[in-house]
Amino acid sequence: MGLYVASTGRESFGKTALCVGLSLLFKEEGLKVGFFKPFGWGNFLYKNVRTDEDVVLMKELLNLEEDIQTISPVVLSYFYLERLNSMDRGVILESIEESFRKVSEGKDVVLVEALHELSSGKSVGLSTVEIADRLGLSILLVSSVQRDCVIDDIVFEKSYIVGGGVQFLGLVMNSVSMGDLDRVKRVYIPVLEKNDVKIWGVIPENSNMKSPTGSEVKEHLKAEVLTCEEKLEDALVENYIVGAMTPDSALRYFRATPRKAVITGGDRPDICLVALETDTSLLILTGNLRPSPLVLSKAKERGVPVLLVPYDTYTTVNIVQDIAGKIRYGDTKRINLAKQLVAENVNWKGLLEELESKCGKR
Repeated sequence: MGLYVASTGRESFGKTALCVGLSLLFKEEGLKVGFFKPFGWGNFLYKNVRTDEDVVLMKELLNLEEDIQTISPVVLSYFYLERLNSMDRGVILESIEESFRKVSEGKDVVLVEALHELSSGKSVGLSTVEIADRLGLSILLVSSVQRDCVIDDIVFEKSYIVGGGVQFLGLVMNSVSMGDLDRVKRVYIPVLEKNDVKIWGVIPENSNMKSPTGSEVKEHLKAEVLTCEEKLEDALVENYIVGAMTPDSALRYFRATPRKAVITGGDRPDICLVALETDTSLLILTGNLRPSPLVLSKAKERGVPVLLVPYDTYTTVNIVQDIAGKIRYGDTKRINLAKQLVAENVNWKGLLEELESKCGKR
């Protein structure tokens, strides 16, 4: 049996984290678990093969015997329509179906992860719903619920799934902030249940899962590390502040903002030193302007990594805004946390029973 995990909208709402948690919990129940991603994002090189980093994570985590091209048979890039449109739809579907058959052999359950939202690939007849129908999969949606319009999207997508002849299992709400929790319970869940959307769990926001580490920021920026490289993996970045104000003004902002990365020029030692007196995770110095020895000495004393990048401040801010925490193979801390969050906040045993029931009906 197969469970297709998809998200609402193009943003990442924790599909991979949910797959990690569910797969480990299912294994503890004695189930043989497989993983499949029909369309992968070719952003990672694994044993000289261009593939999806999430696929590598799940292959290694579950110790899967299938090769990476079988687990994710179609690898795409940002401009994917040229490739899909130039290929025969029937050939693509047959390739996906054959690969899914192979990864399903000897498995009790296969977790299937969608690439983006349900509509991805619709223009060439290869949407998530069309793939799910072809493979006989039930769909579980994952979504954040920060705005009322997301609830409308979920209800619409539920209708789209069911209208496509596919079993719809329901929804897991992920990364829900404490500020949104009351509205979720008081308004969103009743509205969704009124529209026959079953809620399997509400996973609270967790900064250790969501926020990037200093290492991830460094990797994204391709930055040079000037101090405390050994601290990068433990440095969590929850906020970014541009240090383009007077030291007095900066101090007020810096004190009010914990676990931050301060972005400023190396020619602003006043801002750097003020930042180092507060809860700062990283200093990101722009324009390849190296700081004074005093700043580096203070950063070492405080255990704060200092990164140097060639970009101007505006470009740097645009880059870091796209960085989010991501589970990678070997990241034991986030892998265990994903399992814990799913175990504590999702009715995964009920979900498994429902999946077995739905698959029995198909």
